[in-house]
Amino acid sequence: MKILIVDDEPLARAHLRLLLEENTDLASLPLQLDEGENGFVALEKAEVSKPDLIFLDVQMPGMTGLQTATAFLALETPPLICFVTGYSEYAVEAFERNAIDYLLKPTDAQRLAQTLKRVQERLKDGQVRHKIAAEIQKLDEETASPTPLKRLPVREDYAIRLVNVEDILCAVAREKRIVIRTMDTESRTYYTLTQLESLLPAEQFCRTHDSCIVNLDQVERLHFLGNHTYSVELKNGWKLPVGRTRYPLLQRKLGLSSLTLP
Repeated sequence: MKILIVDDEPLARAHLRLLLEENTDLASLPLQLDEGENGFVALEKAEVSKPDLIFLDVQMPGMTGLQTATAFLALETPPLICFVTGYSEYAVEAFERNAIDYLLKPTDAQRLAQTLKRVQERLKDGQVRHKIAAEIQKLDEETASPTPLKRLPVREDYAIRLVNVEDILCAVAREKRIVIRTMDTESRTYYTLTQLESLLPAEQFCRTHDSCIVNLDQVERLHFLGNHTYSVELKNGWKLPVGRTRYPLLQRKLGLSSLTLP
């Protein structure tokens, strides 16, 4: 079983890791434990290692656990999520995301054992797991995030830079990475465009093409290119493609439902 522990407190991660290593039910299983200190690192690691289970703290800098959990749903194989926190008031929001469990700190070995038994039962039935993931994704698409992301964490060599969401002009796919563009900077990230769709405010950003997301506040012109193809022009002159199937959504978000291009 692959398990990822995500918490900004090193002692909390160490405590949970020890409990997992000492759990007798896991002793007979191939166990891979990994750790992440924030949501950004967790997303990067989860995309590569594809964990079965993630223990996720709720209150973390950059992205909260609830926002990170939403982004996990965009992974090809969404993991099971158990929230671990010192605050009981987030339980309702956690279970709205169909979390498999909600543990309060300090985690008790006996209570953790109950969670792990539930996890093992869930993992035995892959069809149930995929169905639940689809239900969670549908829920998140239909409901707005209770705490919209205001700053997007972007990893640099030895630091994490927090980019103001309102400063982001667009996000584009380039050489198997997603580049976040502001007026002054370009940042290569480990996000996928689907993850960014779930993190960025839906009322402000739109996926206009398989290769890009644009800030609607920056759109100045919508161009018709012929044969039902379009592009958007941003205020700084950048032009980005608009996919044929994505044009109706962009049209609605820009308030152009009553206007049509050829």
